[in-house]
Amino acid sequence: MPGLTDQQRRSFSERGYLAVGRVSAPEHARMLKEVAGRLLGLDGKPPSLPETHLLRATGADPHVRVALHLCHMNPAFRLNATSARVAGLVADLFGEEPAALTSLLFHKPPTVGLELGLHQDLPYYPYLGDQQLITCWTALDPVDATNGGVQYVPGSHRGRLPHRQTGQQQALDLPEDLVDASAAHTVALTPGEAVLHHGLTVHRSAANTSDLPRMGLATLYIPAGVSVHQDDFPYPPLTPRSR
Repeated sequence: MPGLTDQQRRSFSERGYLAVGRVSAPEHARMLKEVAGRLLGLDGKPPSLPETHLLRATGADPHVRVALHLCHMNPAFRLNATSARVAGLVADLFGEEPAALTSLLFHKPPTVGLELGLHQDLPYYPYLGDQQLITCWTALDPVDATNGGVQYVPGSHRGRLPHRQTGQQQALDLPEDLVDASAAHTVALTPGEAVLHHGLTVHRSAANTSDLPRMGLATLYIPAGVSVHQDDFPYPPLTPRSR
């Protein structure tokens, strides 16, 4: 399978994120969305994930905002996380083979989907080094600025920034005076398309005020040689399938 070009690697190094196009077929993305619907209880039945793995909105509509550890809980998401296609792209950036640490589903239903504030991913995983996390964010719905697409601040991945404890479901966020988010760029994606971002790239997503759904899957990769202890993370990393 073709990997990244030198130009793509330079762009990732400079900007901290890279749209990589289609990493899975639209029908595969549609299947994952259907499975996610059952896991989250969107089919009218009780969720098949434990409540400890579901982060819900508060208030009148307690929908599931985030589902945790899907690749460790469901075979379809496990196969997706161990995709040889994505592993090859991430390996090009790490310079070594990756392992899948976990995957999270982000759900923004029409008109009520909530915003996610400015943050970096790595502060949520303080046992990892600055160059030891890359996220693959894959669209399961068409995503753009109208329904809460992810916005990246180019070049914001040069170091860890001091996050604050929010006391809310988004446990950590960045004070807006720490980051110039005026240049934040929304990456539009169709189902099955993805963007890779560095663990220190500052990003956010707006509320979904449209009448369109917005569901996306974030799969987090670490270098395969990095040891993660059970005291730090409850599940062992997954080895991607052979390329």
